Amino acid sequence: MPYKLVVAKDEDIVYSALLDGNRRLIELGINEEDSNDLIGKIYIGKVVNVIKGMNAAFINIGRSKNAYMSLDNSSDIFYTKSNASNKLSNGDEIMVQIIKEEHGSKGCVVSPNISLTGRYVVLTKGKNFIGLSGKIKGENERKRLKDILEKYVTESYGFIIRTNAYKIQEELIENEVEELVTRYNSIIDTAKYRTCYTEIYKGINSVLKFVRDMYDIDIVEYIFDDKELYQEVRSYFEKTNPELMDKIRLYKDKNLSLMNLYGLNDKIRKALCERVWLKSGGCIVIQPTEALVSIDVNTAKFTGKKNLEETIFKTNIEAAKEIAHQIRLRNLSGIIVVDFIDMKNKEHNQQLLRELSSYVKKDRNKVFVVGMTGLGLVEMTRKKTNKPLYQQLANK
Repeated sequence: MPYKLVVAKDEDIVYSALLDGNRRLIELGINEEDSNDLIGKIYIGKVVNVIKGMNAAFINIGRSKNAYMSLDNSSDIFYTKSNASNKLSNGDEIMVQIIKEEHGSKGCVVSPNISLTGRYVVLTKGKNFIGLSGKIKGENERKRLKDILEKYVTESYGFIIRTNAYKIQEELIENEVEELVTRYNSIIDTAKYRTCYTEIYKGINSVLKFVRDMYDIDIVEYIFDDKELYQEVRSYFEKTNPELMDKIRLYKDKNLSLMNLYGLNDKIRKALCERVWLKSGGCIVIQPTEALVSIDVNTAKFTGKKNLEETIFKTNIEAAKEIAHQIRLRNLSGIIVVDFIDMKNKEHNQQLLRELSSYVKKDRNKVFVVGMTGLGLVEMTRKKTNKPLYQQLANK
């Protein structure tokens, strides 16, 4: 199915919306104008507490909450050592990168092994090997991509080849790798002369990151209503994906906003509702909590035309597809527990799990369907990359 990526500005908020051929909202990015995500930022931080029992340290990076760092991550980048030991100690100054945002009372999570992400590859410090996206199939293509990157690996860093790199010409990949290496060396050199708590790398524009990371999707058009963002994306794609240049256009109609043209406000409002109605008349109820996300499925208005078991099975299958869509749209993550309607037929239960697993494969984030518990609850996990939609919109 062809998709459109619509980037619309409403006052000082930028909405990046992925829409399918039926104008259904699939995924949404929300950013304040000129903002950058915390994730990816690099700081010079000071170690305030090393807790051996947790195998972790707390790092002050100049924010209100100290950052958490696992000691499983080793680093040789110290800018001030409090003692002669090679081990991390209180008072040490160290370069770290934010890998998870703050959540509730907890500070962000940082790592000394910085990574720089491009459209095709990720440069990773501390891992001097080449990794490959599991979505890249074919031994010949996997070997070709590894051969391209092999000569760039050093003792300090390696690379992860992203799904975007599939069948991309060698020159474009090499150009990006060389740019990432230059950026990495600049960060290392800059950090040597910066004081503690200094932010030494901001990352890229949040909107550009959203557009860049839309891989494995047939996007037929990229539409912008902001000229600066439009030009920034064109400039980026001119270097990385020149074949996409004809798909990028600037929306100029001043009588009808891009938000209204695609009904984004109404779509966003519905994405915050607890109850989602299915076409059959059944519904799902989505309730995020601190510990997990609870999703309940019921037949509601749907009575079916056949026996009760068939009615329940049909509702569950329809709900599975909608649940895969909703967790991506709402950016729900962590532990997700689904209470489907109980079915006596074991084959129906197995088929439901297979269908759910196939639906979540379309998600850009990693989703794992664990299985069904003895109580008939389906357990899932989804990798966290950002705040859920309801939290992003809480103060908007």
